[in-house]
Amino acid sequence: METVIQALEKMGRATYREVAARLDIEPVEALNMLREQRDQGLCDFADGGWFIGKAGKVADAKRNTVAPIAKPVLQGEAPEPVDPEVIRQLLAKNGAMDTVSLALEVNRNGRGMTSAMRALERQGIVMKNGQGKGVTWSLPAAPAQSEPTPAATSTAPAVPALTDADKSLEQFVSEIPSFTERHVAGQAIPTARVLSREIRRTRNKLASLEKLRDAFRVVDRHKNLVNQLVGAEVDNGQ
Repeated sequence: METVIQALEKMGRATYREVAARLDIEPVEALNMLREQRDQGLCDFADGGWFIGKAGKVADAKRNTVAPIAKPVLQGEAPEPVDPEVIRQLLAKNGAMDTVSLALEVNRNGRGMTSAMRALERQGIVMKNGQGKGVTWSLPAAPAQSEPTPAATSTAPAVPALTDADKSLEQFVSEIPSFTERHVAGQAIPTARVLSREIRRTRNKLASLEKLRDAFRVVDRHKNLVNQLVGAEVDNGQ
């Protein structure tokens, strides 16, 4: 994955929207990244475009115009990269968090934290929720795992699995999970991960119920034809 500096080295001079298109990110995020790199003296902006702020390249970019005075490179150590494990622990403990809260926890500024969280999102470590000022970050929902079968029932005779058509309406309704099942005693509010998992399971059950309802409606509309077919089969059997 290219950085904004690598993109500018290849593009020469570009607007923040052109950089965003090249990196396949949102324009606002590209602008924040460019400003952060400018604060470190790695790039600059003039005449409607961004370019590498190294000595010599500014003159080439300006050509016949007067080159702006290059900003001095900021002294001091570059901020340490954000530890993904620290972010995982924070999100696992607190649930979904906004960028400002995460930045305060790891002692980073807001713009730098946005870039760091976008990088973690591309690596699949975190998940972005929402857009604009309401953006929050959370851990990706873990795939549902089947519960192990108790050893005591391993010797019981196998029961054929019921298809959606074989299940009654009461069975489907009883299998719809509640948002509070499997919660630790005393836990008042489920986590975002648990809610996401239960929503997926409920949607799957709802889809099965809707299919069963549609099948019952079709049979009900053609009840006379079904009765005639059943009667014909009985006569043929006799």
